[in-house]
Amino acid sequence: MRILKTILLAVGVVLSPMIIAQSSPVPMLEQTANEIISTLKQNKANLKSNPNIVYNAVEKHLLPIVDVAGMSRSVLGRQAWMKASETQRTQFSQAFTRLVIRTYSSPLAQYSDETVQFLPVRGSLNSRFMRVNSLIVRSEGQNIPLTYSLVDKNGQWKIYDISVEGVSLLQSFRSQFAQVLQNSSIDEVIKQMQQKQLKKAS
Repeated sequence: MRILKTILLAVGVVLSPMIIAQSSPVPMLEQTANEIISTLKQNKANLKSNPNIVYNAVEKHLLPIVDVAGMSRSVLGRQAWMKASETQRTQFSQAFTRLVIRTYSSPLAQYSDETVQFLPVRGSLNSRFMRVNSLIVRSEGQNIPLTYSLVDKNGQWKIYDISVEGVSLLQSFRSQFAQVLQNSSIDEVIKQMQQKQLKKAS
């Protein structure tokens, strides 16, 4: 899927340096990307044959700055989340975490030296929510706009969505399971997420 691949390239590319306020989330994004790209460069010849290299890098460097819990609640929906038992919530969050790791990781095996340039941060840095606009710069083809959506969680910025060309990763996940939630139980949703995770691994 072209849009999904484009979204996920952003987590593994070298971000262009810029001078910004320390309260900005951009340094965090830059550090995360540089850590992942270092792993990809060191293991470039083996990325396709050994996807665990990418999975481990994403889990180690990216996952800590993603608001997986908030995304889980949002994808499931408030009503379904409130009705779910604690065990079901835990199982859903675990399955969703694995799905996020696989989804972010898959296109990174195709890494081919793309870079990302950030646009000037707009709005107040004191806001709880922040959007960071950037461009994926490609050696061939048009540059692609990418937006990180972040939330301040206890003084730390967390990614809760990424959009490319106006297409939201969070909305894409939500739409995948909306039909199942209408016609089936949360247990069936968890089962389908696990199946999707297995497909990503194959």
